[in-house]
Amino acid sequence: MRELTQAGDALQRLLQQLGLDRQFRTYDALAHWSDIVGKQVAQVARPLRLDADTLWVAVKSHAWAQELSFQKHTILQRLNARAGEERFNEIRFVVRANLPPALGQASATAQPPTLASLPNLTDAEMRQVEAMASGITDPDLRDALMRAQAATLRYQKFLAQQGWRRCPVCECYHSDDSAVCFLCERGV
Repeated sequence: MRELTQAGDALQRLLQQLGLDRQFRTYDALAHWSDIVGKQVAQVARPLRLDADTLWVAVKSHAWAQELSFQKHTILQRLNARAGEERFNEIRFVVRANLPPALGQASATAQPPTLASLPNLTDAEMRQVEAMASGITDPDLRDALMRAQAATLRYQKFLAQQGWRRCPVCECYHSDDSAVCFLCERGV
């Protein structure tokens, strides 16, 4: 049991060093969106992305965007309380007829790729993964991080094969025909 505690402490320190602990707390807050805004609102409003400290939320109508703009302060307080810090400073609402799936839920039509369907990495990409983890002395942790990084790169290659593009401005992936994502294209 002591070894697990030490491994957990080492992982926590590594996450802090890499700046990932904040991202996990942010993800946790967004994963609990329904608890934060309530089930009725969660059916008509979904987080799209976080740009710096601004949360972009897709809503089903202008009426909902207006209603939620009145509740911004409360939503921000609840999100920040869940994240354990002042992570969210602004919310912007974007009207979309089709909302994205809730965080952690797949779309009804989208089939997640299987491991076998993901493209393999080139030797150069594998060297990049190895270089990223070269400073980690714990062999199990280094192996886990290398597998995670390799899986991320394979998934990014898969998205590119499916026609998804990486926005040169914000670096998020999008399926639009334009070079930049719809948010960056509108300058918002």
